[in-house]
Amino acid sequence: MPKVSRILANAFEVAEPSGAGLPGLAEAIGRMGQLIEHSRERIRLLEAVIDNFPGGVSLFDQDLNMVVCNQRQRALLDYPDELFANGYPSMETLFRFNAERGEYGPGDIEMHVARRLALVRQREAHVYERTRPNGTIVEVRGMPIEGGGFVTTYFDVTEQRRNQATIAHMAHHDALTDLPNRMLFSDRLHGALALARRGALMAVHYLDLDNFKPVNDNFGHKAGDRLLIDVAGRLRAAVRDNDTVARLGGDEFAIIQTGITGQTDVSALARRIIERFQSPFAVADSPVVVGVSIGIALAPGDALGSDELLQKADTALYRSKSGGRGQFSFFGEPHPPLGG
Repeated sequence: MPKVSRILANAFEVAEPSGAGLPGLAEAIGRMGQLIEHSRERIRLLEAVIDNFPGGVSLFDQDLNMVVCNQRQRALLDYPDELFANGYPSMETLFRFNAERGEYGPGDIEMHVARRLALVRQREAHVYERTRPNGTIVEVRGMPIEGGGFVTTYFDVTEQRRNQATIAHMAHHDALTDLPNRMLFSDRLHGALALARRGALMAVHYLDLDNFKPVNDNFGHKAGDRLLIDVAGRLRAAVRDNDTVARLGGDEFAIIQTGITGQTDVSALARRIIERFQSPFAVADSPVVVGVSIGIALAPGDALGSDELLQKADTALYRSKSGGRGQFSFFGEPHPPLGG
């Protein structure tokens, strides 16, 4: 039994995920063989440790037959009672059961079984994550044990991964409009420019709202915030899925337009946006027209550096606003107002 204690101690030490809160557990199990005199008591205490383990845990012997499986594993992986009707199943039986119910995704069932058995037979510690059909994300850790066999642990990391995804999203999106922020815009712009250096055509539209300040002055900042959310919605509706709409700050927005064949595609998007902004917004139950001015720079023609391209789009925007607003201009050449 001391040997089993050491095996489980090592297994738990490997299986412990970051932040699981198991200090001293592996050491306690490792010393159990020295502290307990009678085999029945050792078995009882080992079973108690396994049953109170914060994740699922199972132990397989040298023939890869299951000899231990705690209740947490049965619940986490939805093992039915019928699976244990004739005692513990073999690892191959368990793999096949999971494959048949779609736990490993689409594909040939025997291929899934063979692939997982091959991983175990390599007798190397491993860790991976898989998403169950019900959406639960499970972290799986396996460790070979001395003399043959395997210990496997399972932890539900769904909430942890969702929190990480939420934090990552918040770091790259504007808190008010949920549009990409300046950081994500910059990343995507670098990616689009990499394609432009290989000959692809792309455009940056720099947008600034016309007459936005009076909304804040007359209706308050909360009304102004609601207006910006509506602006974001209209911009999303105007672009394609492969374009990026970002809020750079205040009432300044930008669009990365890719997959275009020429200036006609760029002009068509700019016109479409300006037309959408001719319809009034509802601000504090009052119809308010807030237009938009657009400056456009093209790559690779105008620039191949992100800062230079944005600067040229800003220059074009200044020309649009100086020319009467509610219009768009390309860098280097003025463009007539909408309908001109």
